[in-house]
Amino acid sequence: MKNNKQFSKVLLISSVLCSVNYGLTALLAYMIYGDDVQSQVTLNLPSGKLYTRVAILRTLINPLAKYALLAASAAIEEKFSLPAGGRVARVAISRVVVVSTAAVASTVPFFGYLMSFIGSFLSVMATVIFPCLCFLKIYKAEGICRIEIAAITDY
Repeated sequence: MKNNKQFSKVLLISSVLCSVNYGLTALLAYMIYGDDVQSQVTLNLPSGKLYTRVAILRTLINPLAKYALLAASAAIEEKFSLPAGGRVARVAISRVVVVSTAAVASTVPFFGYLMSFIGSFLSVMATVIFPCLCFLKIYKAEGICRIEIAAITDY
């Protein structure tokens, strides 16, 4: 940021906007579905409609496409210092990553819950803890009130 003093304002505005967005989404979902809402979004869609099938297919394809992009495993290639043109090695590493992940997912009980926990944990780290650490880093030189430090550590 060009002006470090605006960090608190930006953090407050982004938190309020996210909270309003989640609240409106929850309110609209309750107004649409009421008490009969299902845990999976796709179960709430009307059956037998073309747009329902399209939505379900997009819901299935989206994570698969993202996983294929993430399975490129650039970190593993860098670790083993593979040459830039080593296409065969890249494909082999990607396949090993995909097969090993599928093997772990099929053998470890409740793997989906574990991955959900990891995703939630990282989300909290990115949205709550990391901004607080940035605040501490930015304002450390100017001096931070004890009340602010207490609020951040209790948060």
